[in-house]
Amino acid sequence: MSHHHAAPVPQVSLWLTLLLLTFAPAPTLAQQQTDRPQFDAASVKLNESADRPYTRYDPIRVELHKASMKHLVRRAFPLPDYQIIWPAWVPAQRGARGYDCTVTFPRETTPQNLNLMFQDLLVTRFGITTHWESREMKAYEVRPADPGPKLHAAANPAPPTDFPKYTTKSEAGLWHFTSHLGSAPSGLSVAGILEALDATRILDHPLIDATGIQGFFDVELTAPAEDPDPKPAPGELLKALEKQLGLKVKLKTLSLRVLVIDHLERIPTEN
Repeated sequence: MSHHHAAPVPQVSLWLTLLLLTFAPAPTLAQQQTDRPQFDAASVKLNESADRPYTRYDPIRVELHKASMKHLVRRAFPLPDYQIIWPAWVPAQRGARGYDCTVTFPRETTPQNLNLMFQDLLVTRFGITTHWESREMKAYEVRPADPGPKLHAAANPAPPTDFPKYTTKSEAGLWHFTSHLGSAPSGLSVAGILEALDATRILDHPLIDATGIQGFFDVELTAPAEDPDPKPAPGELLKALEKQLGLKVKLKTLSLRVLVIDHLERIPTEN
């Protein structure tokens, strides 16, 4: 094996280099943006209609109709909701205001690069700035119960999506949660199951996946729901999670890495 060694840098050259670095202008936002992959084309418009949101995909295009700001941000940063510290206005405008967003990209774009492209979109159109930090929070750590999980592999798994897809309903004093969406492809990862249960707002702390279980599963979960409340009590949900899915929960104080959104505009810049 041959080894190559650089020639020593003359002292004068070293000082000149340091001087140039000291007084060199800081990179502009436009220069920084070139570090991220960008969409071939992107359109973002405000939507304050009463329309229901929907999403359309194909290999070179994503079309979002009345997507929430949370939806846009979580396409850029694929994290569960509890792991993002939002500006107060983001959850407050839920349902009232959304964004029509259509983007195109090369056919060979990887999911990771698609995330980076959405990050670039948030910078250029909404002026987002963020930082990471560790925060302690109470959370339900979820692990397999003895003698093990009771999960059934999805019979007709759907391709991964940004958010877990599921339905809930209550009737005759029973709350029912399912990942089955009629004849459509379906299935949830364990993290997706927990995120979906968090979204029901039954529990006062997030569920954290510490199972290490991979794959997608068809899920049916029921718990008693006393009238007039259509949802089960937190304790009933946790008991159902252990008994029916074999997932045991323990409340802990955990140090979690979170994404803090320092600045985010409500209105996008013009196309």
